Amino acid sequence: MNKEKKAIFLIVFLIFVIIALVFIGVKYIGIELYLRNKDTRYAERIYEKNKNTVFRISKLMTYSGAEAKDNSDNLSDFNISQYSDLALYIDNHYDNAELTEENTVKELYVDNFKITLPPTKLGDKQSLFYKNPLNMGKFREYDYDKIDKELRYDIIYKNDENDSQYYNTPVFYTDCSNPISISYINDNIFKNYSVPKNSSISYDGRVLKDIDIDLKDIMPKISFTIHIKNNLNEGFVCNFSCNVHFENSEGSIYSGYFIEIYEDFGKTYKFFKL
Repeated sequence: MNKEKKAIFLIVFLIFVIIALVFIGVKYIGIELYLRNKDTRYAERIYEKNKNTVFRISKLMTYSGAEAKDNSDNLSDFNISQYSDLALYIDNHYDNAELTEENTVKELYVDNFKITLPPTKLGDKQSLFYKNPLNMGKFREYDYDKIDKELRYDIIYKNDENDSQYYNTPVFYTDCSNPISISYINDNIFKNYSVPKNSSISYDGRVLKDIDIDLKDIMPKISFTIHIKNNLNEGFVCNFSCNVHFENSEGSIYSGYFIEIYEDFGKTYKFFKL
């Protein structure tokens, strides 16, 4: 092949390479623009779906105490546990004062439960249970099954069905008029405690002071995911977490029990429409 033919071949080859690169580049840019437009359209749809708030968490109330269980007849073998009852209220009137199929509940369940304790944690076992809201502040008033993977509620549609017996199992009213209620129990943060002679023991949160428990060593962080389906069969989800405190400037569990109410969740915990 003479020099002239080699030059022509080289030029043709280079032109082919340039055309191939241009084609690949155009194809890549086209795909990139398509994906960006697709993401933009998806974001716009999500924004439109969630422009109005249908459900949000409006309030959390926690009641924390402790319990001393006597394993003997002479005050020489106590196991001491700590518990906190949580009542979580859902607001379904934020953007709509009326009850409609959109802001009433057809299905409700809670999952993705997680308990986090400080590195210096105390206690044999930390568990979560459904709590009858009529028994808030009572330690193990009923021996419910421990929550394993999820807590599923039966939905009640009529207020005339509002009977205390219903709360013995997980129930939730379609109009969001009762709270999601859960009990946290930290079993045996102190075992085999013997009451000193000429002394006594408390059977509430004061016992934690009696046995010199540092509250920072037992303060839990509890998180979970709440799922709602409304009566239009639309799905909503909210990831919730909170640190359960045992004291503030106004009081402490050392005085017997500790109640804390949080009412500023509205902007933070809105349910996301799927």
